[in-house]
Amino acid sequence: MKSHGLLVLRLVIGGIFAIHGYPKLFGGEGKGAALSETTRKAMGQHFVGAMDGGGIANVTGMMQSLEMPNPPTMAWLLALGEFAGGIALVLGWKTRPVALGLAFSQLVAIDKVHKQDGLVGGYEFNATLVGASVALAIAGPGKIAVD
Repeated sequence: MKSHGLLVLRLVIGGIFAIHGYPKLFGGEGKGAALSETTRKAMGQHFVGAMDGGGIANVTGMMQSLEMPNPPTMAWLLALGEFAGGIALVLGWKTRPVALGLAFSQLVAIDKVHKQDGLVGGYEFNATLVGASVALAIAGPGKIAVD
């Protein structure tokens, strides 16, 4: 049963990371409007907005505004980390190192973006992702996994 629980955790957390990484890689001006009505309804307005404001160029700008070192590289690391890392978690491939990397990315997000808003309505979502990712890093993928 433990492996089933880890599978559910990997599917949910990995799916969330992949969905958050997708606009960072494939978004850009007008990309939200290009989504099908079904996709817009299923994913919600925040995803549509993320698609319009996404793309590596916009993520690079965000990294610059956060005064991150080497913003273009950091933008690619974040976008690929979330998208490909999320898919890796879903598959149960390299779960421990991927989960640690994703946890680290959320700790940076808390520090650089969300901490000034406090826990509730601020960084509670990121903290949840950190906790789930660290749990996967400790427990591993379970038996129902590529690894």
